Amino acid sequence: MSYSAQAQQQLEERRGTDARVLLWFQARNRTTGAPETLGFWTGDDHQEFLIDGGIRTYYGAGAVIDVPPIIAAPGFQVRQYRVKLPPMLDEVKQLLQQYDPRHAEVQIHSAVFDLDTGNLMPPVKRMFKGVLNEAPEELGGKGKPSFTQLVLVSPARKLTQGLPLKRSNAELQRRNTDDRGREYSDVAGEWPVPWGT
Repeated sequence: MSYSAQAQQQLEERRGTDARVLLWFQARNRTTGAPETLGFWTGDDHQEFLIDGGIRTYYGAGAVIDVPPIIAAPGFQVRQYRVKLPPMLDEVKQLLQQYDPRHAEVQIHSAVFDLDTGNLMPPVKRMFKGVLNEAPEELGGKGKPSFTQLVLVSPARKLTQGLPLKRSNAELQRRNTDDRGREYSDVAGEWPVPWGT
């Protein structure tokens, strides 16, 4: 996706840019199990953006959102990005406490604004699509960091996951085989083995 002619002209003038970062999460509600969405952006106030044919509301978090540069390259390399959010925002608490953030879908977009008028210059470009891999169990407080760090991973991560169902003992028995090699694999790591035996 390319920028509009107006945005391209502003970039070519090299006067600088006013680009903002938009974070979009889709996670499961812990109570109902239904998918819920929540967005943050580096602007000062809440704003709606037209993305993928739908209107999305993003909550303003100002410059306190820290997103590293997004690397776009071909290949199957699993990329990790550490995103920092302010833990004092009610919406961040909602994301991590009311929703189940584990493997939540994440999108990062870039929105360019006109330097003179402050108006949005469409389109809003998607820079990243992946999942949330790590989130803190507790939010900031006394003795805690002043930010909440989330670790995002690219979709290539799915290619590294095995298929344990096809390798379990139960699956082997369903195939009518006499292979008992995985019969105790789920508890073998818990057996105490004295040194030297």
